[in-house]
This record gives sequence, structure tokens and C-alpha cells, in this order.
Amino acid sequence: MKKSEGFSLIELLVVVAIIGVLAAVGIVGYQQYIDNTKADVAKTNAQSLERWVSSTQLQRSGGLTVSPANCNVQGSGTLARCFDQTLTNGTNGPLAKFKNPYQTATAAPIILLGAKAAPGVLANGDACNATSLPFTDGGAADGNALTAWPTDTRGVLVVNNISATDNITLTTNSLQIGYCDSNNQFQQVNTSVAF
Repeated sequence: MKKSEGFSLIELLVVVAIIGVLAAVGIVGYQQYIDNTKADVAKTNAQSLERWVSSTQLQRSGGLTVSPANCNVQGSGTLARCFDQTLTNGTNGPLAKFKNPYQTATAAPIILLGAKAAPGVLANGDACNATSLPFTDGGAADGNALTAWPTDTRGVLVVNNISATDNITLTTNSLQIGYCDSNNQFQQVNTSVAF
């Protein structure tokens, strides 16, 4: 009769320890992958917004009707009329499929429009939620003034009006486009885009 042999307790503990080490390394690697993906999505959203602004500028300067209608030159008011949640709401907004990779709450604005009283370019690394940045639109569909910065601005797109004027009927408005990174700091995509 043969004696059946199994694994010793030491051998089982070694296998469990090896699996634990591999799992720990895998979890850290996976979390880094998720963080990098979120950063890439935020940057890609800002680059897509920049491309939309450039192509819409061509239509606006040619006298064509653009969508959404709030961005047409045949209106009145400030740029906040265009750069609010109408760009991201519903199915007709040009940025309707945009998702903020850092935030799941739909109430959080994805676009902040800065219309500074004294036009100035934001620098990379400026705090996105600093009160020193007088942004006028928090993403509200009515274009009302931003009353308070959101506490978490990660992934939010920033459109900063660096023109001396703020008029939707002009096609010479100059915009700086960027986004807030994972540390709530501004990252520039383009210094000056005409709109």
C-alpha cells in the first residue's frame, strides 16, 4: 500500500506569501494605471475643447450658424452665454459625451469660464480653486456668476478669457484653454485661441 503525500504547511505558506506579494504589486500597478488614465482623459477633454473652439471660430467668423445657438455672434452678452453647461447638456451639446474622470457627481461643472477683470494668462500650477482667480461662470446653464469655487476641481476644463473685452458678438475674443489636474492645479493646453 502506497502512502499518500500532500503539501507540508511550510510549502503552503510559501505559496500564499508569493501570491500575496504578486497581488500587492499588481494592485499598486493597477492603481497607477487608473491614475494615468484619468490624467490622460482630462488632458484629452481639454484638447478636444480647444479643437471645438477653433472649428467653431471658423464658422463664427464666416457668419455661419453654430451649435449651440448660445455661441452664435447674433446674440448679445458675454462669453459666459456660450461656455456654460449648454455645451455639455443633453445630446445636442458639442461636449455632451464628455465625462469628468475624477468626479462622478453630475452636478459638478465640467467647464469654468474665466473672464478676468484685468485680463491675464494663468500659469501652469496655479491653484484652480483659488479665490484669486475671479471666474464668472461656474458652469450654470444660465451663465450666472460663479458664487463659490467647487471644492474639487480635478478634471474641470478651464476657459480663460484673456481679451480686454468680453463680448459674444466679437470673433476676436482670445481664450486660454486648459484643465485642472489631479492636484487641483491648472495645466495649460493653449495660450491664446481666437473665438
